[in-house]
Amino acid sequence: MQGSETRREIFKTILYIGMIPVVAALLFLYIWLGEEVRTSAVKLDSLKTREIKLRGNYNLVQSERNRLLRPDNLSKLAREKLGLTQPDPETREIRVRLK
Repeated sequence: MQGSETRREIFKTILYIGMIPVVAALLFLYIWLGEEVRTSAVKLDSLKTREIKLRGNYNLVQSERNRLLRPDNLSKLAREKLGLTQPDPETREIRVRLK
């Protein structure tokens, strides 16, 4: 009986020693995945902040575009930049030839 108990103790010792790398690997995996999640969260927050800024800039550009496309602004730009003037109302001439 002494031999089987010794074998059993040796087997338990080998089993426990063999579990150390497994536990260490699982711990390493847990830490590594945690860091990946934290890094991804920081990147996501950064992208959300950038998106908010870009949306604000887009809204400013749209507002400026709409302001410039108003007819009163278009006619002002045409006068100032291109030297165009508003034409006088059209007058029609009627000529009668007498024979």
